[in-house]
Amino acid sequence: MAEDEPGGFSILFPPGWTRYFIDDEGRKALTMRMSSQIRALGRPDLDVEARMLISQQWKQMQARSVGAVYLPDAMGDDSTPLPMSFALIQYVARPGADFESAFRDMAKGTVEAFDTSIGRILRTHSERRGTDELAEVIGRQIDYGIALPNPRDRRGMIVSTSITTLDDTAPDLVQGLIELSDTIVETFRWRA
Repeated sequence: MAEDEPGGFSILFPPGWTRYFIDDEGRKALTMRMSSQIRALGRPDLDVEARMLISQQWKQMQARSVGAVYLPDAMGDDSTPLPMSFALIQYVARPGADFESAFRDMAKGTVEAFDTSIGRILRTHSERRGTDELAEVIGRQIDYGIALPNPRDRRGMIVSTSITTLDDTAPDLVQGLIELSDTIVETFRWRA
């Protein structure tokens, strides 16, 4: 590693968020958490289904090179966790392309660029409506691209936020979740 290259990164989340590395230990920890929540709801019949779903999602995240996911916990006051999650993906562009060009090529929507104290942050936002019995569910994905601070570098971090709400969710709540996502990503820093 060159002397001026970052040795890692940091990102800050509000209290009540848990990080799960996308490895066997992380999968087991999330499976235990979900299993205990399902049992507490009195629905042991869903336990096997949840375990299979987590295993399937873990394989998909490993295939996408996701390093970790961050999920909100229940607040302890019987409130539901926020309907959002974050996935962090270390990304390397194909040879001959820089990170920004590659991010723009794979973007699912218009790409915005924000120049910040840590460099340029790219942002794209897409929405997808569920089908059939999930027709009232709207999935929003916000992807942020943060290149390593070396000019024309092929490497960077993609922070992918998923927000899932119902059709009748108050617009102010949806906007608040999007702003929370933006605020969390603004805390991202490359470490020396």
